[in-house]
Amino acid sequence: MNKLRAFRWPVAVLLVLAVSVLFLVLSIKQGLGNGSLTNGDWYTRESSGSADADVMVRATVAISGLLASTRENSMYYKLNAVDGEPLRLNCRYRIEGNNYDANWWSITAYGWDYFLIPNQEKRYSFNSENIIRGDDGSWVIHLSVEQADGNWLPVGPSGAAAADQSSDYDFDLSLRLYTPGDAYLKNPESAPLPVVTVESCS
Repeated sequence: MNKLRAFRWPVAVLLVLAVSVLFLVLSIKQGLGNGSLTNGDWYTRESSGSADADVMVRATVAISGLLASTRENSMYYKLNAVDGEPLRLNCRYRIEGNNYDANWWSITAYGWDYFLIPNQEKRYSFNSENIIRGDDGSWVIHLSVEQADGNWLPVGPSGAAAADQSSDYDFDLSLRLYTPGDAYLKNPESAPLPVVTVESCS
């Protein structure tokens, strides 16, 4: 009987720790979608990369904003829904943009598990240097599972098992602007950003 009781205590402690860790992870992941500032469908946090960031923001950056630098050096925007509808694998999206007041920018697609999406093309992002532009400098990225012409960003299934999915969206987008201009530093909620629209859904 004493041996049984001695066995139960470690098991109970482990269960409590496991539930606590799970609750913390879910809380952090939920925080990823709660941007303090919105700009259209994009959102950002002014405190990301700041020395004033609280514990939850730092944990959020550790999960979804790897290698986030100071705000003066970079701005980070995320998007996981268009007009309130979560990004889905059964839809095709169009991202339209032009030049932005930054030394360098990139748009990257991540699976719901916050990792790069595996694909045969090994294409995970486009940036200001490798994107194909029109004569006027504008560009279009096609975001879909099925292959598309031009700037195609594949968004197939996440590397993690679908049964473990804990978000409403299938994937999300991260926009990084390095050495951004004053429009992004002073007015991130109204600065020019790419426009994402739904082309079709099956």
